Amino acid sequence: MANQDFEERQQPAQELGYDPNFVPDSAWNVYGVLNFLQALVEKSTIIQILDQEKEGLEQFTATDGYDYNGGSNVLKVLGYFSMVGLLRVHCLLGDYHTGLKCLLPIDISQQGVYTSVIGSHITTIYHYGFANLMLRRYVEAIREFNKILLYIFKTKQYHQKSPQYEQILKKNEQMYALLAICLSLCPQSRLVDETVNSQLREKYGEKMARMQRYDDEAFAIYDELFSYACPKFITPSAPSFEEPLVNYNQDAYRLQLKLFLYEAKQQQLLSGVRTFLKVYSTISLAKLASYMEVDEPTLRTILMTYKHKTHAVDSDGKIISNADLDFYVDDEVIHVIESKPAKRYGDYFLRQIVKLEGVINEMDSIKLE
Repeated sequence: MANQDFEERQQPAQELGYDPNFVPDSAWNVYGVLNFLQALVEKSTIIQILDQEKEGLEQFTATDGYDYNGGSNVLKVLGYFSMVGLLRVHCLLGDYHTGLKCLLPIDISQQGVYTSVIGSHITTIYHYGFANLMLRRYVEAIREFNKILLYIFKTKQYHQKSPQYEQILKKNEQMYALLAICLSLCPQSRLVDETVNSQLREKYGEKMARMQRYDDEAFAIYDELFSYACPKFITPSAPSFEEPLVNYNQDAYRLQLKLFLYEAKQQQLLSGVRTFLKVYSTISLAKLASYMEVDEPTLRTILMTYKHKTHAVDSDGKIISNADLDFYVDDEVIHVIESKPAKRYGDYFLRQIVKLEGVINEMDSIKLE
């Protein structure tokens, strides 16, 4: 009877991909982790449930499917958070496109089950933003980092007694470093809230100014911030026990750092082009080439590179722009189209109200003799 009960308990686990004959040699098998997480997603049918939610047919909550008569929602919730786990694992492997694709069923622009746990909320946005940074989707990364950093700034006082508090503060500092990198590669300060921007300038204002110079010191700062803020990358292969004196644990990190710095160096020539395009609304190719001290064929190559580096492909396969200005060439003349940021009157008035309240409180504290 006991053996029969054990076999019945084992069957659901085997359906999810669990191997009862697991041996320590497979502890390094990344594919086993990915297969198990993917099996949880498929068995829970969470993707279909979230698709129905987007169509307004169903609302998925943390207690969805649970009742006191024996109904359980454990599998659904496991499947839901397995998508977050897949994003994390793929980011650690350096496969950012697949990681974002795994998270696609979850609409991170809205409140969801993943936001009900502060650690999950921060971890999800951290890896989501980092993946977008590495895929040159700087605008999306800036928007999400801005939202989560503003959220942490407003709510971290309520989590001081949480065992995750130190981890929250660490991720907070790492995301400020990643935001500084994003804004240095894609100057879109208008996307950042005033509160977050003031904190960012206080922490990394001087380093951001240096990074935009694109000299050897700038790349050293890029290296420093990336090394501090990046995930702990892993390699999918097991270590070689035949060569115990060879340490390969930094190979994955060095590869991602090399790819990132290569991308940053490619932005070096583009900073000069952007400076001139910000000044002129129209300028001839010959005149801009003389200013940049290059010939016209080289200038055309630089302009095409600028177009390429300021555009990226999103998860839907659509081309999106990261630039705050665009241009086109017509009859040997460059025409610049600059996007005008929306004026934030609300932020201005709120800051003035806070200043006024401070003045009033200071006046009330003065005792007239």
